[in-house]
Parts: sequence; structure tokens; C-alpha cells
Amino acid sequence: MNDRSAMNKLFLSAHLIVMVPCMICCSCTGWKEKKTRSAEQVIEASLHAVGSEADRNGVRNMISFANCSSPKGLYTTEIHTASDGYSYFKQKYSYTPDVYEAVILSKTSGVQLLNPVKQLGREAIYTIRGHAFINMILEVDQRFRNFLEPEIVESGSVKSYRLKATDELDHPCYLFFDMKTGLFTALHFQDPVNEKEIIVIKFSDWKKVQDLQVPHHVEINQGDKVFTFDMVKIGFNDPGFQKKEVYDKN
Repeated sequence: MNDRSAMNKLFLSAHLIVMVPCMICCSCTGWKEKKTRSAEQVIEASLHAVGSEADRNGVRNMISFANCSSPKGLYTTEIHTASDGYSYFKQKYSYTPDVYEAVILSKTSGVQLLNPVKQLGREAIYTIRGHAFINMILEVDQRFRNFLEPEIVESGSVKSYRLKATDELDHPCYLFFDMKTGLFTALHFQDPVNEKEIIVIKFSDWKKVQDLQVPHHVEINQGDKVFTFDMVKIGFNDPGFQKKEVYDKN
């Protein structure tokens, strides 16, 4: 099986990504404000909204478990991450006996846990890392770069800063930050295997966990289809954290 076929099977069976037809929210209107914050100030404010620098830097590892829904049925997502770039990813489904498990060792190295293990391509690694939603929020200044001047957009009664940036695959993306709270509330980015499709992720239901403000609900929309992640466990520096020992031949 070639890398693209494997990726397509991964996306369809594990619901790792969904697509929507436009790069930015069509209901948003935007303009550049004369005295807006800089991109660096918006990013820094979002990190401070999550927690203090000491608390954020004190996170050595994390465990999260979510109850999820999709048009096909219910499933669960379990993620273990460490500050050195390690991730363990597992999804189990109510509608199929298949289980998807992978270990990511870095931005460019990872395997699917089969017998024998299967090397993952760059796009699959990016997609799995993208499901570590809380890590993405804590590492927003590391996972994205080349930020352009912020614009203010309005959707309903909510005003947000919209930043155009570049993601880890060198693709353009848009990040949205609530102007009132400073929190990172949405991400629009290019499908890693189809440049004509865009993925939209929204973060909400923010609650404190060990002095850090993090989202407990994540929603991914695909037209009239909705995929949801409801966090039932989030633990920082959890004593139950363990790394699976695997070796990437790359």
C-alpha cells in the first residue's frame, strides 16, 4: 500500500480529519484595525490566558481521554504526550472492531502500531499531532510561524483576532483568538493530502485543570456533518504516563 492510499484509509476509518470548502469562516467579516495588537502580542496574550509561564513550562507530560462522535457513530480518543515531542495516539470505535494506534517520536518520525510496525509519512504524523489539541494551544508559538498582521473579524457578536500563518507542513493557515478572553478559539488549515480542502477546528468549554485553562470540547465541522471531542480526562504530569518503546527505522 502506498503512502497516499494508507493516508486515505487512515482518514476515512479513524476520522482523523474532516474538510470544509473555504479557508475562512464565511460568516466572518474582517478589517485591519489602525491600532491593533501585533501578532506577537496576540500569541503571547493567548498563552497568558491559558496560564502563567511557570505553569505552562512545568508541563512535562500530559494524558487526555475524549468521548467522540461522528456521523458513523461513537468512538474514543486517547492521547499521551511528552515535552520532547513524543505522542501516543489511540482511537477505538463503536461501529467497527478496528483500533488505530500510533506512536509519534518527533515532527518527522512516527509509526503505526501494527505487526510489524508501519512507518508513517510526514502528513500522517502532522495529522496525529494535530489531534493533541491541548498541546497545540500550549505550543501555538512553536507549531506556527510567519504570522502576518492581525485582522479583527466579527462573527455574530464575537470579535476575534485572525492571524494568517504557516503551519508545520509549510501550508497557509488561519488562527482565531477571542478579543475578550485572549483564548485560541479556532484553526482553519489545509488538508495535508488535498490542497483544495480545508479543515476547521473549534475549541470551547474552557475550564481550569491544574491551574491551566484548557478546552474541554472540540468540534470539527464538515458541511452539515459534525465531529465532536468531549474531554473526560485531562492530566498534566500524570503519574500514569508511560512511553511505549518503539523504533522508527527512519
